[in-house]
Amino acid sequence: MVEMMVVIIIVGILAAVAVPLYTGYVEKSKITEATSIIGAIVTSEKLEMQRVPSQGFYSADGVDAFKAKGLDLSDTKYFTYKVEATDCTPCKDFKVTATATDMYTSDPTKPTITYTFSTKKWEGTGSITPDMLPD
Repeated sequence: MVEMMVVIIIVGILAAVAVPLYTGYVEKSKITEATSIIGAIVTSEKLEMQRVPSQGFYSADGVDAFKAKGLDLSDTKYFTYKVEATDCTPCKDFKVTATATDMYTSDPTKPTITYTFSTKKWEGTGSITPDMLPD
């Protein structure tokens, strides 16, 4: 009986340590997916600038707008993506924002990841901290 209680206590301690680590790894993988998709959007923007230099960078919001530019984001479920082109005619800069969905978190403030092209700067809000983002 005592041996069984010791085993149960050891398993409980291991679970208490493993569950928070696991949830951290899951969150980090979701953020990595978002930063990878932002990287694909940045590549698409650069290609668009070369294809139509008189237009410059494009703005897009929603799956259909990205699909028109050759990016299929229909399978993304943790973040929604938006590109805002600035300094226009032609647009010379842009900012990509990934906003968390309910599948990512139930936090009503909806954490975001933002990448600004001109400064090459990553920013996170809410539960997304700088150490979770690329350098």
